[in-house]
Amino acid sequence: MTSRAAAALTWDGARHPARRLPAPARAFLGPVTPAKKLAALLAQGGPAELRICWVPRLRGGADVLVPPFATADGKRVAFRMVRTVSFGPVLGAVYRRNV
Repeated sequence: MTSRAAAALTWDGARHPARRLPAPARAFLGPVTPAKKLAALLAQGGPAELRICWVPRLRGGADVLVPPFATADGKRVAFRMVRTVSFGPVLGAVYRRNV
């Protein structure tokens, strides 16, 4: 199990290219986790930490909606926000698993 996963998302949950983030936000995220790998991680119990950069944009439309990631037991994986960092209009958030 990977201990950390990262993604850049718009406010409506669509993926946003990390390369278009400010340099400090890219450094905060570290390597971005591909969607298929993140889905597999969550299905296997998930990473211990998620790093998300929330980008203040809306893409809109049905094509941006992502179905929920399925876990092995069909239950939600609980995370809590432990830290936020502002990069201008981008909000970086660190979420850790509830144990």
